[in-house]
Amino acid sequence: MDNQNKIMTVSQLNDYVKMCLESNPYLQNVSFRGEIAEYKIYMGSGHAYFTVKDDSSKINCVMFSSNVSRLLFIPEPGMSVIISGKLSVYTKEGRYQFYAVNITPDGEGAQAVALRQLKERLAKQGVFDEKRKILPPTFPKRIGVVTSASGAVIQDIKNVVTRRCPLTEIVLYPAAVQGERASEQIAAGIREFNKLDNVDVIIVGRGGGGKEDLSAFNDEGVIWAVYDSKIPIISAVGHEIDYTLCDLAADLRAPTPSAAAELAVPNKDMLLQEISNLLNGMQRCVSDIINTEYQDIDRLCDKAILKHPDKLISSEQESVNQLVSRAKRAVQNRIMLEEKALEAVASVIHAESPMELLRKGYAYASKDGKCVSSVKLIKKGDSVNVRLSDGTIECFVTEVK
Repeated sequence: MDNQNKIMTVSQLNDYVKMCLESNPYLQNVSFRGEIAEYKIYMGSGHAYFTVKDDSSKINCVMFSSNVSRLLFIPEPGMSVIISGKLSVYTKEGRYQFYAVNITPDGEGAQAVALRQLKERLAKQGVFDEKRKILPPTFPKRIGVVTSASGAVIQDIKNVVTRRCPLTEIVLYPAAVQGERASEQIAAGIREFNKLDNVDVIIVGRGGGGKEDLSAFNDEGVIWAVYDSKIPIISAVGHEIDYTLCDLAADLRAPTPSAAAELAVPNKDMLLQEISNLLNGMQRCVSDIINTEYQDIDRLCDKAILKHPDKLISSEQESVNQLVSRAKRAVQNRIMLEEKALEAVASVIHAESPMELLRKGYAYASKDGKCVSSVKLIKKGDSVNVRLSDGTIECFVTEVK
């Protein structure tokens, strides 16, 4: 009877093992390190299921969606991590597993891993491609600046632009450059300038700082705003050593806001010097052309034909006379040919002339001005005119046969 009291069901056994594990305070708040072998998030629940291993063993882990959403990076297979949480049993399947509350990279900080992963993902999407970048215009009329209204950045940019190209106007979109809402305001400023389309180039930046101070310029929302911008963007985060993702996505990168202003506008002194050089070059070119033309004129004046134009006129007159003589002969020959042709035609016409037939003894009869070609047109008593070669006879018809 005592032995029968010790027999348990599968569920009772799993529940007992689970109670033993969860009653151990050491196993309810434990951390261990290992390498992620598999990692998968189920879309329906958002829970993460993964395996962590070392050289000789592995353990199944689960992390619920509420803890997954707080991770700064995405765990990947092969990544060395430190897992914190508790050990328990999934009684439905009798599976021993670790319930993770937090995951941190082993050695490299979570933010650094997250930044590296974001950079790799954006690079695969072509956000940093050089081919898509456009250069700012050489002579911008207006420059949009997204930065703090109270910082030294806007003053540095104004000073440089005023000194180098005073006709260029500066339009400020005030935005926080660090803090919780910094990335949101920076992205909004870029989109606002694109919406209004009232500037030729945009400078986005701040006056330097530590890595954490620059986090707004590594925000994915800011990067996509830079990528989507139809207006050229110069990134001026002001950090000489580390590049931010904003630097990589922008069309140009400047180490400081002052350097960004120098990239945005030309130097008026250099332009004036260049214009002066161009004017001097043009004057030299025109002078050379004039001198060349004078030399050509001098060479022409030295030619004998210009010194003795009467010889040229005489020579040309002779040519004209020869042309006139040839023209006269050609006209006379043509007239003779046309006369012969006309005589031939006249001869043919004369041979076929009715008057020629009349001279041969034929006569032409007419009645009331109309030709009489048949006796049927004549009756007794009619008056008929008969035309001969040298005159007309008026006849009275006494009989028609």
